[in-house]
Amino acid sequence: MSGVCSCCRKRAVQVKKRNLCRACDLRWQRAGRPETGPPPPSKGGRPRDGSTDQRAAETRQALANGATLAELAAQYGVTHQTVMYYRDRTEGSRHESADNA
Repeated sequence: MSGVCSCCRKRAVQVKKRNLCRACDLRWQRAGRPETGPPPPSKGGRPRDGSTDQRAAETRQALANGATLAELAAQYGVTHQTVMYYRDRTEGSRHESADNA
């Protein structure tokens, strides 16, 4: 198995010396390089800031009222990519709720 990680068997090998993908190699290093290999991945990511949902709703409303990405970025003090994230997050939420209906 030269092309697939020997730990998770999901990703392509990045660290050929240990036959691990990058994610598994980083977990192994953070765990203190145990003989048993990398620990299992933790579930979930970092907790989401509660204001993200509120900012996404505000973004949707402002865009519907004719605001531009650049205007919202200046108003929020973030980059236009962050405003696009808020916009797409709101659209994704609508799609998910439509799929579940």
